[in-house]
Amino acid sequence: MCHDFAVGHLVRFPEAPGIGRVGAVFDGRLRVDFFESIAEPEVESHTVPDDLCRRVRLNDQTRVFRHNPSNGEWLAGRVKGHDSAGYYIRFPNQEYDLPVPESQLRVRWDRPVRDPLQVLAAGGNESGFLYNARIPMLHNLVTQRAVSACTPALLAAATEIYPHQVRAALTVLSDPVQRYLLADEVGLGKTIQAGYVILQTLIDTPRASVLVVAPDPLRRQWMTELRTKFFTDDFPSQVTITSHESPERWSQYHGYDLVVVDEAHLLVQDRVDADPIYHALASLAHSASKLLLLSATPVTSSPATHLGLLHLLDPDLYKWSERKAFERRYQHRTELATSLYGLNAEFHQLLPPAIDMIRDLLPPEDVRFGQLAARVLNLVDAEGELRDRVDVQDLATRVTALRAHLSETYRLHRRVIRHRRSTVLRDDDEALSRYEVRGRTTPTPLGAETYDPVSESLGSWQTQAWGHLLDHELEGDREAYGLALAVLISRLGGMSRDYLDALRWRVRRDQEAARRAGLSPRERRHLTTPAVIAFEAQLLETLESDLADMPPANEINELVDTLLPALRKGGRIIVFCGAGSLASLLTVRLRERFRKVSFLEHTRAVGAEQSERAIREWREEPTNAIVLIADDSAEGGLNLQVANTVIHVRLPWSPNLLEQRLGRTDRYVESYQQSQPPSQYVCTQSDTLIGGWLSLLTNGYGVFTTSVSTLQDAIAQGLAGVWGAAMEHGPDGLVDRADTVQRQLTAARAEIDQMDMLESIFDSSPEEDSFVRRLTGFEVEWQQTRDVTLDYTGRDGFSGVRLRHRQTGAQHDTFEFTPGTLISPHLYKTQRITPEMKRGTFKRNEALKAPGTRLFRMGSPLVDTLANVVWRDDRGQATAFWRADADHRGEPEPYFGFDYLVEAEVDMAVALALEIPQVRKPHEARTALRRRADQLLPPLTLKVWVRGGSGEALSDGPLRDWLNAPYRETDHNYNAKRIHDLLTIFDGHRGYEAAARAAEAVARAELERVTNLPERCAQAQRRGQERLAVEKAQAEARQAAGRLLGDAESSVLDVGVTEALVGGLSHPTTRLVAATCVLRTGLRRVHRGH
Repeated sequence: MCHDFAVGHLVRFPEAPGIGRVGAVFDGRLRVDFFESIAEPEVESHTVPDDLCRRVRLNDQTRVFRHNPSNGEWLAGRVKGHDSAGYYIRFPNQEYDLPVPESQLRVRWDRPVRDPLQVLAAGGNESGFLYNARIPMLHNLVTQRAVSACTPALLAAATEIYPHQVRAALTVLSDPVQRYLLADEVGLGKTIQAGYVILQTLIDTPRASVLVVAPDPLRRQWMTELRTKFFTDDFPSQVTITSHESPERWSQYHGYDLVVVDEAHLLVQDRVDADPIYHALASLAHSASKLLLLSATPVTSSPATHLGLLHLLDPDLYKWSERKAFERRYQHRTELATSLYGLNAEFHQLLPPAIDMIRDLLPPEDVRFGQLAARVLNLVDAEGELRDRVDVQDLATRVTALRAHLSETYRLHRRVIRHRRSTVLRDDDEALSRYEVRGRTTPTPLGAETYDPVSESLGSWQTQAWGHLLDHELEGDREAYGLALAVLISRLGGMSRDYLDALRWRVRRDQEAARRAGLSPRERRHLTTPAVIAFEAQLLETLESDLADMPPANEINELVDTLLPALRKGGRIIVFCGAGSLASLLTVRLRERFRKVSFLEHTRAVGAEQSERAIREWREEPTNAIVLIADDSAEGGLNLQVANTVIHVRLPWSPNLLEQRLGRTDRYVESYQQSQPPSQYVCTQSDTLIGGWLSLLTNGYGVFTTSVSTLQDAIAQGLAGVWGAAMEHGPDGLVDRADTVQRQLTAARAEIDQMDMLESIFDSSPEEDSFVRRLTGFEVEWQQTRDVTLDYTGRDGFSGVRLRHRQTGAQHDTFEFTPGTLISPHLYKTQRITPEMKRGTFKRNEALKAPGTRLFRMGSPLVDTLANVVWRDDRGQATAFWRADADHRGEPEPYFGFDYLVEAEVDMAVALALEIPQVRKPHEARTALRRRADQLLPPLTLKVWVRGGSGEALSDGPLRDWLNAPYRETDHNYNAKRIHDLLTIFDGHRGYEAAARAAEAVARAELERVTNLPERCAQAQRRGQERLAVEKAQAEARQAAGRLLGDAESSVLDVGVTEALVGGLSHPTTRLVAATCVLRTGLRRVHRGH
């Protein structure tokens, strides 16, 4: 009600910019005034309904300003208590608390300080010790912003810094349209790249809605990674992680701010737009403001797979109704990729014809191609021979520039990021540590040459089935029966139960048997597609009868005995059992026989939560031997690179499935103990189908020695033929297929290399190179960040904000807010900083040693809270003091110093970005473009000194150094009692204010003359213009290349945004962040007590 409020009450209301003061009450409404400084006591007013307002009770240590009604003076103090009449305030240099009515108090609003000059001119300056604490911290925060391009997630995440991951994340986050496909080859850290984007989204908007869609076995790994490396639990909005297997729930996540789809190809391959799961995924993707698709889909995947993924990114450009046109465009690009492969400086004789072929495929409007091609051809004659005195390295550089232009211009979609292992695994001088993967090694066979009725039964099935096909002239069905054979082979080994169940599904269509055997929908189709032959029912019954007469424990005990040589190796061992029930049965038996060894189970049977605990214990347990036994649920996406030994009890029927399994351990190296690949063992028997399959996997596909992830499409296309040969010739058909498979994969690899030149991220721009160097350089100087933070928080009596600090380890620190902390509580209590957020380290290597350890950088809640105080707390913004100079003679000389934050101007670029249809949120566009601008012109702080009354800024080095020296005990602050001495020099307050404003005007005018700002702006302009020229040429070429591309219009809009951004580099914005007045005097005699 209206009578509940009175003028002078301190209040808040929803979306208020801080604590305000009631300035008027009328008709059920309040006018609420907000306080900036003593120079602007009513900077902004809001009229709001009184029922939206609530009274505010100020906590102790809240910084307040008292307006004394008797003399009109302002004085700053801190709340020390309250009663019904008002508050008790401690003012500077007082030993008691003064009672002050609420109506006489103001609390500064929560916006950053607008103008320190106003505070200085109004006499609101405070001790120089506050400046000493604040300005180094502010400089460090600006440095962090500069090295991270306003992307603190890169600093705060507890991850290794690898250039390809950082660049990918920065590319996404610097784009007003954040809808990307991250398509790196397996093992290059797509999850880390997505983690950076997720973390930065939450930093930018703490209540953002974020969804991760992942295969169910990977959900808990995602939870762990996000919690321990990206600390997403620190934010009010929790990341939701749902599974591929629950599409019926996806509709409840429509409209989320960011959707990340892991292993996206699994939801797209073999599907069309009418497929209900794909349709649900598309609806979810199109509803999201931002979208990240993660997929190691090869560049040569089918056009339908590419279209399915790109339609999720942009349904207007990539329509299923235009599928035929897309397929034609895809074919044209294949021709271009083939020609591009001929651009090789080592074979310079082939350059002229290769360039001619490419020219015929490109639109004539691609002027930049003509320019770059001419630069190459200038170094060779018509036959391609090098001209006299031509440097081969110069030719290679020019060829590289031409290939980079073609790659960047004619990629199928500009928002696809693809890195190749061969590129990333090279030495990278910019990285703090080299990106390495563990590698692979040829497996050692494990086998007992005893009678195996199951293997014998499968051999009989293959022989009789092929005989039936010959007798009935059904050789054309060879491949269909071969794929059925493949699935049956994948259930061989260890125990007969899964094999029997797979055969029961084929012969009897036993649904429960199919479930027990872990048959996937594809495997069920492979088993049921070819007709059941008459002999199969009898063969199944005979095998069931034979096995019924055998003791149940015989099979599992024989398997354990077979595994013993590998299990005795010790260390971390993983046993892959494949789909079905074998893993659970083997775990039970091993625990019974070896009670002193830890055997952990990761299976669908025990569930996701227990499986996650098993992996965590297996990774962290320090015992000499620990064994993780897994079914197929552990074969996709998990990070298992800590394994010392890998045992394959069964082998998958597809090399692509085995590649997924091997990729769990052939991942990035986390420590020096992982510098060698793990030992590999395979259970097998010679002269059997499983032995022949192992031979082909090793000698034909080479999957145990190198990754074949990029060849998965070629492998899938040839797999039916491989199993058809096994169907016809038995084990020999597999062994003899090695040469054929090698030739097929060599041809496929050449085709992929050709297309990759067109589709992969080809080369980084110079500004990206310098960005990574700045980022890694900051990590080396971590101690400096720690020092300025500890000074700002008040160590060793420093005039900081007085957080309690203790060192809890060699390089670990803990901070605490206490009743004596000099931060207004409303600036940090609303942040809900938990004890975990207050513990951490400033050194990245220390955080990597102990997962879950936070890094104290921008992006961490504690540092961000301190940063808010640096920008919003007026203490240390304005300083005035006199300093004695033994060399000075004559009258005192006043000098004004001004600290400026300089940053690129982005307003025009933001206005243009809002014209892009996919840009939905203006504040997100501004943030993204700020990152792009910070890469070109990193923000910086500059200080300019002007002598009072002078029309020029100081350029004298020694004098500037003297003025820049930190405030010290021998300096004398012009506090409330002394300020009149300063004002007298300027003939009163008006003269002082006029002198200060005149000096600041001179400082701004002289900023370019007395600092290196012009040089920095010129460098940024050059970098920006170079990038702009390339983007313009690419956009014009893309616009003309209709038969190759489909997103020309969006690239033209993007060029306009870049042009506006580059234009803003020549006139950056300058923001005053601190103002100082120093009176330079000769030596004075100071009386005691003054």
